[in-house]
Amino acid sequence: MIIETIISSLDNQGKLNIAPFGIKKTSNYIYISPYRPSLTLNNLILNKCAAVNYIDDALVFVNCIVGKKRFIKKKCKKIECYFINDALSYDEVEVVKYSDDKSRPTFKCKILYSKNCKPFGGMNRSKAAIIEACILATRTKLLKKEKILKELKYLSISVKKTSGKRELIAWEKITEYINRSLKNKN
Repeated sequence: MIIETIISSLDNQGKLNIAPFGIKKTSNYIYISPYRPSLTLNNLILNKCAAVNYIDDALVFVNCIVGKKRFIKKKCKKIECYFINDALSYDEVEVVKYSDDKSRPTFKCKILYSKNCKPFGGMNRSKAAIIEACILATRTKLLKKEKILKELKYLSISVKKTSGKRELIAWEKITEYINRSLKNKN
């Protein structure tokens, strides 16, 4: 199973990178497989650690995609990194194995510390639809325009039926971003 998360990692200058990532998780390990090129890939190779943030606010994912990454962050306990204050929970991880690949290497990371910060408020279809739209946004150069627009139209049904105010803001931001990206693609 792939879990949608936000990964925080530091570069060699101490600059924090925050990026959405689907991860695989077992009881003791997290597997992160970034595509090349990727700042997260570079940071994991360099510093061999990261914070994996579990967030149920779709607007946080959208803001990562559209480049509005002004999040409140807090220092991790066991590693030299930061977690996002909006996280419901987070894991601090250390790379224990690196499997190279020309397009998508994998980092096996040991969980060093985990913390629950806030209660989970429940499932929401619009949040899931917005996360899917975020994934589409990262693939505008790979997928055909017609496919993306068809999927967005279908996802909009859940957003219209089940959104709160934050989800409506997130949906507007991500669809504007996708439409701009598709316009620039032509």
